Amino acid sequence: MIVTIHQPNFFPYYPFFQKMEDSDIFVIMKHCQFEKNNFQNRFNKDDRWYTMSVNKGLDPIYTKTYLNPEQDWKRIKNMLPEYKNVLNLFDDCISSNLSDTNINIIKKVHQILDLKTQIVFDYGTELKGTERLVDICLSNNATTYIAGISGRKYLDISQFDSVNIKVEFQDETKMIKSPIIDILKNKI
Repeated sequence: MIVTIHQPNFFPYYPFFQKMEDSDIFVIMKHCQFEKNNFQNRFNKDDRWYTMSVNKGLDPIYTKTYLNPEQDWKRIKNMLPEYKNVLNLFDDCISSNLSDTNINIIKKVHQILDLKTQIVFDYGTELKGTERLVDICLSNNATTYIAGISGRKYLDISQFDSVNIKVEFQDETKMIKSPIIDILKNKI
């Protein structure tokens, strides 16, 4: 069983979905802390950020709220008129809850791309770091864990080895590093 784990980003880049496609189970990790100036409430296209404003504080992602979701979403769509047909598909995904919004976007992209990977969710735990990832993998009967390329910097591979879970890193040479809205525009 091939498992990968990722936080629910806002309109993730296409490699997020490539990693999903390479897995049997994709675990959305929403029991983690919001990271300011990261990809949980914004995406980048052509060196420009498209952001949904959030309440202050480093709350857990599943409790984090967008301040003006409808207004911010309308502004993003107005800034990207050439993507109107694509972005309109996600109108029903937008809500005040960051986690719900991002998960709904991810699920809709999963459907549009016709991915067969099962999407599941993490659970609350006191475990942190690699220990937590190993625990999530074990709970999903993983034999292989696909990590993102930055995982080389922080994963303790020996913890996976100790429970016979093979770690593979996403193949950067096969990654199509494009905003998902570009991929969808070409599909729709």
